[in-house]
Amino acid sequence: MRPAIDRRAFLSATAAGLILPVRPALARLWPASGFTHGVASTPTGPGAVKLWTRYASVTGAATTLKLEVAEDEAMARIIARADAVAGPETWGTVQAELTGLPDGKWLWYRFTAPDGSQSTLGRTKTLPAGRIDQLKLAVFSCSNRPFGHFNAYAHAAARDDIDAVIHLGDYIYEYMVGVYPSVVMPGREILPADEIIIIDDYRQRYASYRADLALQAIHARFPMIAIWDDHEFANDTWKGGAENHQPAEGVWNLRRDAAIKAHREWLMSPERPWQRLDFGNLLSVITLDTRMSGRDRQLDLNAALKAGADGIKAFQSGEWQNPARTLLGTEQEAWFAAEIAASVKSGQRWQLIAQQVVMGDIFTPKQAVEWLGPTADARAQAYVKGGIAAAQAGIAGAQDMWSGYPQARRRLLAAMRDAGANPIVIAGDSHNAWAFNHSLDGKPVAAEFGVQSVTSPGYEAALAADPAVIRTGLLQSSPGLQWCDTSRRGYLTLSFSAGETRCDWVFMETIKQLSTATSAPQAAVVKFDKRKMTLA
Repeated sequence: MRPAIDRRAFLSATAAGLILPVRPALARLWPASGFTHGVASTPTGPGAVKLWTRYASVTGAATTLKLEVAEDEAMARIIARADAVAGPETWGTVQAELTGLPDGKWLWYRFTAPDGSQSTLGRTKTLPAGRIDQLKLAVFSCSNRPFGHFNAYAHAAARDDIDAVIHLGDYIYEYMVGVYPSVVMPGREILPADEIIIIDDYRQRYASYRADLALQAIHARFPMIAIWDDHEFANDTWKGGAENHQPAEGVWNLRRDAAIKAHREWLMSPERPWQRLDFGNLLSVITLDTRMSGRDRQLDLNAALKAGADGIKAFQSGEWQNPARTLLGTEQEAWFAAEIAASVKSGQRWQLIAQQVVMGDIFTPKQAVEWLGPTADARAQAYVKGGIAAAQAGIAGAQDMWSGYPQARRRLLAAMRDAGANPIVIAGDSHNAWAFNHSLDGKPVAAEFGVQSVTSPGYEAALAADPAVIRTGLLQSSPGLQWCDTSRRGYLTLSFSAGETRCDWVFMETIKQLSTATSAPQAAVVKFDKRKMTLA
């Protein structure tokens, strides 16, 4: 790691507005000056949108950019203009919110610098108001750049049938080079080489990722609603820390605040990390923060398993079922219950719950030990054997997911039921594709679709069995689970109409080479008022 004194000196200078960190050493990944990382947008309401770019001046001084929004790609019919300042306090990133734009319309935009240079041309779409008949969203999660190419982004960016994009987090990863993965794929380098801890680190890491042309393309083509997961902070984040944060790395709250600031600079996330966005009368997108704001610390199931039958019994009857334990926090829980009820009352047909972690229970079957390859390391063996032991006791092994907070999950499902909602839950984080049906007291409440990762490895990294065998075993052992794919990367789309919601998983053939070729797809459908999915 770099000497602490260097970091303190850098932070002091940046806080004083003295320097804009655009150093020649970084030019191998992105330009040292000018418009360096394309453009991006996010919807904020009917006729309202935030527009983004990054501009670095040669001197590091603040620079006023001219922003234009037009009704046509040729930028002949300008309908809005604004000024936006790119300066050292935000590392050159700039965002401007425009209101009073047409509702639900495709618009084009660009930034212009004082020297006449211009940004990439961007396209965005405001939220519609009133009645709409159909809508399609693309959903992404878990894009670890050193593992491979962002082919999923490139595939989606070439499509003409997507209205907006949702990213469920793990947009970046915090690890130092050589940790995860142990070997960086050539051409997929990241900066800094150290684990990211302070604001300079987080900014450089975002900049490294946004140097990717496929990621720039999807931002330039569609508005994105981005929420964070744990790796925007550190692995297995909770409200008071993270598994991958050690005392030697400083005060957790300082690291957390740096991560939040960088996320807002690069992804325009709102001040409050949960919000409701209505797409006309068809859909409410309700984003949640299951990761950092109110999450109680994950329980240590491994310790209970090591203690044998008595340890497992104590775990089951102890904190695991404590109704006071929360994943959202009491404030966000109350907000969610009120907002989903308000969505139904105001006439939105569907409610999309966009959040980070898998809600369904995944139980490890007894035969899972046979899925391990002959060279499986001790960690993989212990993980599978521990999962089997937990499943035999009626406990899902993933305590970082909603499985670790069963009473909080019940309250969330009860809020959906009591509101009379037609909810679709989406989840990232796990790197694999999932489909669940959720019931409460024997009645269907919601369907859940888990999106596979863009590049981060899934079950296939540790298991040698045929994915079809793994799927069969998990379906047999996990009530509520309807389908899964544990071996491929990609994204999913959700198509909404008055009568149904359709989920289509898009699987890329490879992440090892640049390619937009896809492999066999899978789809599922939820009929209105049925609150459960069936495979299509």
